[in-house]
Amino acid sequence: MKTKQHLIIALDKITVDRALEIAEQLSGKVWGFKVNDLLVKEGPSIIKKLKPYGRVFADPKLHDIPNTVANSVSVLESAGADLITVHSSGGPSMLEAAAKSCGQSKILAVTVLTSLSPKECQSVYLKKPALLVPDFVKLAKDSGVAGVVCSPKEIESVRSLVPEDFIVLTPGIRPAWYQKTDDQSRTSTPSVALEAGSNLLVIGRPVCEDNNPLAAVKKIEKELA
Repeated sequence: MKTKQHLIIALDKITVDRALEIAEQLSGKVWGFKVNDLLVKEGPSIIKKLKPYGRVFADPKLHDIPNTVANSVSVLESAGADLITVHSSGGPSMLEAAAKSCGQSKILAVTVLTSLSPKECQSVYLKKPALLVPDFVKLAKDSGVAGVVCSPKEIESVRSLVPEDFIVLTPGIRPAWYQKTDDQSRTSTPSVALEAGSNLLVIGRPVCEDNNPLAAVKKIEKELA
């Protein structure tokens, strides 16, 4: 099952009870589960609650001085997080501190948020994603982290810059059958993202907003097949 190998379910904007209900339904059917706002609300305990159902991607997108980031990474690793995100723009010292303190977890460096359009990226970073993302990828690789987070639009360029075992995780994934528009700017379908070289795909709303999350995952599996 490709969903078991590659699919991470983003448990965003839902209650703890609903998150655990979805996780129980999808246990063994997907790679694992992402927590962001639930991590803010519940703290590291949400990681421990989800672990019986699969792997956990803690997505705090840490961005602070190296010592503070290292401390936060250690807390999340102790709770059982399998993946932890930090921002590439935090710089080499911060990335190296995260990589050295991650224990059994793996650190992923966020490149450019999928919500940023090329125009917005240019206004913030003075470069468009196509030029900025490779810079962030090189920084992440040289700093010793395990992988990066990038939009579907940059997967091929990222994959060309990194070794095979370097993780490329991709949010902004929208199944072909999901027609709603939202705040994600640079998106793609699961099959296109995998073909381009992504290892892990993050899908939230198309699954969690469905009355039957398992049926939604099966539709994604069928699409990938």
